[in-house]
Amino acid sequence: MLNKKNKGQRRALLVTAFVFVLLGGACLGLLVWASQAEDSAFAQSIRQTVGISEPSRTQSVKAVPTPAPPPPVVQAPVAPEPEPVIVPEPEPLPGITMAEISQQRELWPQKLTLKYTKQVPIRYNGNHYGYMEFSKDTPLVVDALRSNGEVFCVINGNYLSLSVHETNFVSWFETTYAERYRLEPIVFDDRRNMERPRHRLGTPEGDAAFWAEIRIWCQQNYDSVSLKIEDDNLVFRWLPKEDAPIDFNDEAREIARNFLIKRDKYGGNDNYAACEIRDPVTDALMGASSMFIPWL
Repeated sequence: MLNKKNKGQRRALLVTAFVFVLLGGACLGLLVWASQAEDSAFAQSIRQTVGISEPSRTQSVKAVPTPAPPPPVVQAPVAPEPEPVIVPEPEPLPGITMAEISQQRELWPQKLTLKYTKQVPIRYNGNHYGYMEFSKDTPLVVDALRSNGEVFCVINGNYLSLSVHETNFVSWFETTYAERYRLEPIVFDDRRNMERPRHRLGTPEGDAAFWAEIRIWCQQNYDSVSLKIEDDNLVFRWLPKEDAPIDFNDEAREIARNFLIKRDKYGGNDNYAACEIRDPVTDALMGASSMFIPWL
């Protein structure tokens, strides 16, 4: 009976001792944890109660990996700006005047056209011979160009003196020779602004002055003064002294033209004249032509 009682007491003592050991280990472990825990408010309160000094804070330095350097930026080579292309100024075209064109037959057009419809009365030696009408765009065969802006042309066998401005000459020349010449302005000289003589045809003084001027012109150009005004035409008797070939038809037109120009100077009203050139000895016809000047 006594032995059973002693066994029970020993057992109770062992259990109690084990409990104390277990509690002591738990307390010890709690104190150790509280002495080392830095971020727990409960551990801090245990340390303050028991009197354990605060653990020294050791900052844990995390190893921050050094970032790899960025790859070098490879810049594409900058292409140099193209140098501005300097276009040289084109050389100015040489100017050319109507006087220069009149001396270079290779620059003349073969044909032109009329810019306006024209209806002009035909007048000769004080008489009217009806009208001559030319429609717009009528083709003109060019016979000659004059320095004063005249163009001699042929329409249906009739020789006319027109201003180049009455034809398409300017546009034709500027188109044909656009890369060679710059056409200077053409001022047509129709001789209407020239100084008029004091005496006019129909008076003795005017008639004498006209015939004196026409005879001087014939003498200077043909070495002859045998010009006669007949009812239908002019008759000029002339035999050239030289043997050079002469186009008597061209000379007849020139005589008719100058006759009309000089008549207009003295107040005459003629704009048409036909001329015959005859041998002064045999009276043989050597050439004939006419001239119609609508602007007179």
